[in-house]
Amino acid sequence: MAQHNLSQAESDWPDLRIMRPGELAELPPALRADLEKRGCRVPKFTRWHAQHNVIRGRFADATREDVAVLCLAGDEMSIVIYWGGTAGEAEALRRFPANAYRMIHTVTPFVLKRRAIRDRATESLPPFDHDGIDDGPVGDRVETVYRHAGNWIDVF
Repeated sequence: MAQHNLSQAESDWPDLRIMRPGELAELPPALRADLEKRGCRVPKFTRWHAQHNVIRGRFADATREDVAVLCLAGDEMSIVIYWGGTAGEAEALRRFPANAYRMIHTVTPFVLKRRAIRDRATESLPPFDHDGIDDGPVGDRVETVYRHAGNWIDVF
């Protein structure tokens, strides 16, 4: 595994670990096996119990729960979405250079609607009826992606 800024991140946050899929007890075995095949490792804060980097949400629509995992593989990161929480339906999105400080979180429709009001963008954004994903480095600008009409769009 390439080091990137891992040493600095571990110095800044001693509870940050780059975990192998087998260490992620919150995932079913089939998803851990798929992440292993992809060569993924997952940055996780061991003392922070809020859902991050392995998240659940209704990312396609409000009817089924999906799983998203921040995957560090070599010099690249991506978000792997498991539609319906199954390994057979996986999609990798948002490929970017590896960054040990990067995190993902689930964003609820309520929060998305509040942000749209805050930004006075209610008319230019879709009606939020399912979850989105916040993605970005800790302490820096976070981007929010949302699945609308079968495509991922940046909304904030």
